[in-house]
Amino acid sequence: MALTELAGTELGSQTIVIEQGPVRVFAKAVKDDPERYAGDGAPTPVTWPFCMSFWGSEGEGGAAGLPLDKLRGPGRMILHGEEDFEIHRAPKVGETLTGTTRIGDVYEKDTSSATMEFYVRETDWRDEAGETVVTERFTMIVRAKKD
Repeated sequence: MALTELAGTELGSQTIVIEQGPVRVFAKAVKDDPERYAGDGAPTPVTWPFCMSFWGSEGEGGAAGLPLDKLRGPGRMILHGEEDFEIHRAPKVGETLTGTTRIGDVYEKDTSSATMEFYVRETDWRDEAGETVVTERFTMIVRAKKD
C-alpha cells in the first residue's frame, strides 16, 4: 500500500556549484558534444538537473533523499519511473544553485500481479538572486507483488 502520508513531506535543501568537469562528463555519457559546455557561463545539457541532487549530496538526504528504507521489503522492487524538467532558463557552468525538495505526490495503480506505487520527488532549483532556474521532477515506482 502506497505511503500516501509522505505526500508534501519536505526532504531538505542543498546548495551546489555547477562544475564544468562533471557537466562535460555527463554530456559525453549522453552522446552530446562536451565542448559545448566548456567555460563559466556555458549552459548545461537539458537533462543535467537530474544529476544535481545526487552530485551535491552523493545521494544522501537533502534534495536527493526519498525514504528508501520505508519503501524496500520482501516482494517489492524499486524502479526508475520518469523525469520531467520545467526549465525557466538553462543552468550554467560556474553557477551556484540551491535546491529544495519535497515529495509532491504519492499514488498507486493496481495490475493483475502487483500494486504499483508512485512517489514523485520535486526539486526547485534557485539561483543566488532567488529566481527559479529549473524545477526537476523524478517519479520512482515501487512494484509490490500481490500474494
